[in-house]
Amino acid sequence: MPEIDFTERLDIETDIYLNKLLSDIMQAAASDLFLTCRKNHVDIAVRRMGSITSWGTLTREDGMRLITHIKATADMDVSRSPAPQDGRVNVALKEGSYIDLRLSTLPTLFGEDLAIRILDPKRMLLGVEDIGFHQVNLNRLISMINRPGGLVLVTGPTGMGKTTTLYACLNFLNDGTRKIHTLEDPIEFTLDGIHQSQVNLRRGVDFPDLLRGVLRQSPDVIMVGEIRDAATADIVVRAANSGQLVFATCHSGTTAGACEAMLVFGVKPQFLASSLLGIVTQRLVRKLCPDCKIPLNDHTEEDDTASGICVPKGCPKCNNTGYAGRIAVGEVLRATPEIKRLIRQSAPISEIHRIAVEQGMVDLQTDAQRKLDEGLTSPDEIIRAIPAGFDS
Repeated sequence: MPEIDFTERLDIETDIYLNKLLSDIMQAAASDLFLTCRKNHVDIAVRRMGSITSWGTLTREDGMRLITHIKATADMDVSRSPAPQDGRVNVALKEGSYIDLRLSTLPTLFGEDLAIRILDPKRMLLGVEDIGFHQVNLNRLISMINRPGGLVLVTGPTGMGKTTTLYACLNFLNDGTRKIHTLEDPIEFTLDGIHQSQVNLRRGVDFPDLLRGVLRQSPDVIMVGEIRDAATADIVVRAANSGQLVFATCHSGTTAGACEAMLVFGVKPQFLASSLLGIVTQRLVRKLCPDCKIPLNDHTEEDDTASGICVPKGCPKCNNTGYAGRIAVGEVLRATPEIKRLIRQSAPISEIHRIAVEQGMVDLQTDAQRKLDEGLTSPDEIIRAIPAGFDS
């Protein structure tokens, strides 16, 4: 928890207060900061390891002053705008480190709420081996990204580490022998040696426009932050079929479901099948604190044979939460000839999933169970984050 009392009046300089607030939040490894306007005060909350935690309150006057100060720092319109705004700013902390803040405001009944995504390169730029995938899934992923051309889709809910996984893949490939382009909204942070472009809807530049331009730049590798529409989906598939290695995200709960999502965008099944290398789906679950986790058998009177399963307890090292960090639970579908045949036939996603498992895919449920058995996470985390399997 923060060292300063956020329930008192903001009686120090606003920039000093903000610096202290951000430093404390960084120390707690939080990913988001939320300032929410209420009738008589402003709530402060953070998202840490995927869960929202209250961080205190400010008087309404001080809270509005803090929101205005942050907006001004990011060169945003400081008036109470009737429309949502987005912004970005790089902040120097007192200890000499820098962090990027991605800002989003939303007009509400009692004022203007501010959501801040904290972008810390040290937490995001991982190696592919650090994501936490099962070794079978990791080997499949590395095999796919070593291919000279084709499409790799990364799926999963918002906030489940898709961008981190994409950056890990690009970092793996960024050895100076490939021309790598990214199309992002927004650019999360700067990657040395990579050409990065950002969507600018205010100027009428969306993913399809950028993607068409990138294809004229003779790229070897392209990363598309999100497939949002039919035009982007079509160009992505065509680029992958033309010899480029393309990474992209799309909204789907499972690897097999990503095939259906692409077909809904109007991509022809035969084009998707011919371009696809594989699909990655992931969830992030909180890791149990290694200093205080306890075996499930010690927590209950039941005779559980899975002695490796542990539950959280809480200690000073984990701020009494019982958890320390997060780890990915994932599945990696490889586009084998049989999977491609099913895609061409627009087969049900349950059938695609079944064949993928028969061919050795470690699915979400299996990977989750292995992490439970190894004592890496808790049953409650798996229930919270992992969807139920296919019924058929």
